[in-house]
Amino acid sequence: MDLPELARLATSGRSTSSGGAAGQSSCEITLFTSSRDGIVALVDGNNWRWAHTTLDTAGFERSSDGNRAIPLTDLDRTREVLLTLGVVARITRTEITPSSETYIGDFARDLVDQLPGQWSVGVESYAMRVWQGDLAACMWSPSMAATLEQRRVRWAAVLRRDDGAELAIIRDPQYDLYHVGALHPVILHPDGLVTPPASVTVQPTPASAASQINSRLLPAYTRAVLHCQVNSLEEDLDRARQTYASGAAPEPAPKDLTDAYVRFTTTAPQVTAAVRVLAAPSEHEAAVLQRVEDVIAAGARAGAETAVAPRTGQVAWWLAEGGVSLIDLARRSVPNSEPPATETGQTIVSACVLPPAPARSASSPRR
Repeated sequence: MDLPELARLATSGRSTSSGGAAGQSSCEITLFTSSRDGIVALVDGNNWRWAHTTLDTAGFERSSDGNRAIPLTDLDRTREVLLTLGVVARITRTEITPSSETYIGDFARDLVDQLPGQWSVGVESYAMRVWQGDLAACMWSPSMAATLEQRRVRWAAVLRRDDGAELAIIRDPQYDLYHVGALHPVILHPDGLVTPPASVTVQPTPASAASQINSRLLPAYTRAVLHCQVNSLEEDLDRARQTYASGAAPEPAPKDLTDAYVRFTTTAPQVTAAVRVLAAPSEHEAAVLQRVEDVIAAGARAGAETAVAPRTGQVAWWLAEGGVSLIDLARRSVPNSEPPATETGQTIVSACVLPPAPARSASSPRR
């Protein structure tokens, strides 16, 4: 018996009568067959608590992302669970729908195997429409955010990379396509002056999808993160220069100045790395990038040896030369958006990603 036929056991002998738990609002359990997880149940409807109770009573197990699944390691046990699910579903008036679609978690896991870095995959189920608003609030790619606000999206795969990058995948309800967008980094302050990374619409073939993400979405994400970081560095530098109009750091450097310099040393190496990834620095520009990295590295070594705050000379270098040289180089060599800056995925109506630097406040919403 193949997997789709096995999943249909839960609907065998179903009755459409109105008996059972009277007054229950509609709720649907969609069963997907997964090559990794066995049979996965995703829930939709206001009465989602009854659906979860139904699945738990039948013998489904919670997966790491909170969804229910039953493995296929013991087919006799799987048949028993599915038959029980059908019985309990009739009592709770929960609709069971086997799906022939590819489970979005399987597609996402096959996809991340071909993306750079280490990724984890979670599948989020939005039983109520209001729940998808959490994902919409975190979405950085504009057309994906609009889709989540305008259309019902019952589930999504969220890809998280070990450097902090996050992508979300939703399926096009009309075509055999997926839309992939970037989430705003939680530790970067929202910046309306930065062009957000455009989403991409990809084919259901993981290799083709990975190629689109690697060549378009991830570079756009890296560029957007870079410019958020550069804007943050510029704010710090401008504030310091206004406070210390002479351009010279007092001896010893006050705490507000050393704190700003420490933020620079945290972010600058990521900015230099992004410039190298996205641009082709000239010999002079490469020397500027190397100089910034060398000064920061030397300061870190000295601090480790003496366990003291940054030396005044390092702060003075940042204030007078190092900060502005890196900011100017980043802005000149990496445009805010890559022409033409257009969304590749329309709102549904019918590379290397660098770790973002710590922000002063994490005001962007988070799920």
